Amino acid sequence: MLQWYQADLHIHTVLSACAELSMGPRDIVQTALERNLDIIAITDHNSGENVPAVMHIAESTPLTVIPGMEVATQEQVHLICLFPNLEHLGHFQKYIYDHLRMGRYEEELYGPQIVCDQHENILSNSQKLLIKGIDQSIRQVVEQVILNEGLVYPAHIDRRAFSIARVYPMLPRDLAFEAVEISRRCDPDLAPMRYAGIKNKTLIRASDAHDKIDIGKATTWFRLKEPVLHEIKRAIRLSGGRCTRLKSPVDQVMVN
Repeated sequence: MLQWYQADLHIHTVLSACAELSMGPRDIVQTALERNLDIIAITDHNSGENVPAVMHIAESTPLTVIPGMEVATQEQVHLICLFPNLEHLGHFQKYIYDHLRMGRYEEELYGPQIVCDQHENILSNSQKLLIKGIDQSIRQVVEQVILNEGLVYPAHIDRRAFSIARVYPMLPRDLAFEAVEISRRCDPDLAPMRYAGIKNKTLIRASDAHDKIDIGKATTWFRLKEPVLHEIKRAIRLSGGRCTRLKSPVDQVMVN
């Protein structure tokens, strides 16, 4: 039976240098549950190393955690990359790590990049240049996500920084994007008029939370058989009764 799930598919942890220390795995899961989220995706910059810890903590709760990553491409465009399981995320992470920029990471400038376990013990303070764009193009990253059975779409297209709209005045038709992400400040009715080429794309709204107070401030509702990535893909494609909503379907029923 199909049912509605509320999802925030863009959340950072303390592994992202720009995230607050409040974004430890336990705080993320607890806050997501307090805000009645059913699904979250962990999407740190160019790394998935903190995904296992968040997934482990969520195992005994109703919350589903989708493994993911926010990749910064050669063009300095951010892409949301989601995967069905940790195995596929691991293969993709190896590809990303093989193409990171070389150089010294300046922690005093950017902040710490903390890898931790499910008990929030610090395993390492990553010195990789995760905050920089990799040496691979948008097309190359998209190909790798598809090879790993993932879902990929442009992040926060309504922002100036790291948006694909900054590079392409019109979203390229040959890229395998079935969705685009907008922030909570973007009017979904106006988005297709402002950003060429997205008229027939599914809009996904997410928080891009870097602080726990922002978790769940922007969400998307998915009508699914179960909370897994394969079903989310079907909802984006409007397959078999699956679909998405940017407003609560409960509120819409009450209004009608």
